[in-house]
Amino acid sequence: MTDLQLNMAPKPSAAAASVRDTDEAHFEQDVFQASMERPVVVLFHTSTSALCKQMAPVLEKLVAAAGGAVSLVRTDITQNPTLAQALKLQAVPTVYIFYQGRPVDGFTGAKSEAELKSLIDGLKTLGGAPEETGKAALAEQTKKIREEADTLFGAGKFDAAMERYAAAMELDSEDMEALAGIGWCLLGQGDATSVKEMLTGLTPEQLETPRLKGLQYITSLEDKVKGLDDALALADRLMKNPKDLQARYDLAQRHLAAGEIEKGIDVLVDLIRIDREWQDQKARKFLLDLFAALGNDHPLTLSGRRKLSSVLFS
Repeated sequence: MTDLQLNMAPKPSAAAASVRDTDEAHFEQDVFQASMERPVVVLFHTSTSALCKQMAPVLEKLVAAAGGAVSLVRTDITQNPTLAQALKLQAVPTVYIFYQGRPVDGFTGAKSEAELKSLIDGLKTLGGAPEETGKAALAEQTKKIREEADTLFGAGKFDAAMERYAAAMELDSEDMEALAGIGWCLLGQGDATSVKEMLTGLTPEQLETPRLKGLQYITSLEDKVKGLDDALALADRLMKNPKDLQARYDLAQRHLAAGEIEKGIDVLVDLIRIDREWQDQKARKFLLDLFAALGNDHPLTLSGRRKLSSVLFS
């Protein structure tokens, strides 16, 4: 009797099954549908790219080591140009991460093995986790992305920061801190009108979020500066008389009302440097109110406090 067991191909392990290639016809099944169960890392590559050839084996090894909690899908964009065009891919390697049917993170260019391991480790806890553990891991991932956005915001890279805040909201549409981050970026770009529209559409409970309260505070300054000289006139007054501290204070208000938060902080710090006791420490009190409105962990609060400390303790 023939032993049929000897002629059977071994079943692929969960790790091996976690790495596969896909194309335009199967992308929805292999990526969108598969991501409903666990995170899917999608590597867009070409067969001629040296960076792709270098990074792909590392990704494959790390995903395989995740034991089925994460999957890797590879697709060659030269063979799938429609897909590349739909996703607006500009270069390879590009990596997108999909979870629950949505793109939640991604990057373009090569990363080190340590960076890739950190990425995969962060995703492992999502795949197949119990509900409460999954929620906690999702919250942690959202927080991590938001912190990346904060760093970009603090560097004045508003477009890049908005992309990261939006990525956080892809993971959690109720993340009001991320929504506030988008609002602060808009304000940094001088688009106070869009910020007001955003705030108008939120509930009183949502507006209790610290950073959203900060946005409310800043937009409320617009009414307070209506009777002041405009920024150019105030700057001219200071050129003629650098000791005109009222002009300096009014200029700070103008900057803040226009969403130029860092400029406003710098003007107030300069005023304190010149005369910290002016009008019963009015500038310092204004700064502290501003920091409270922004929130203790806001990048501009952190940098502003450092600037203030350098004056007060110099």
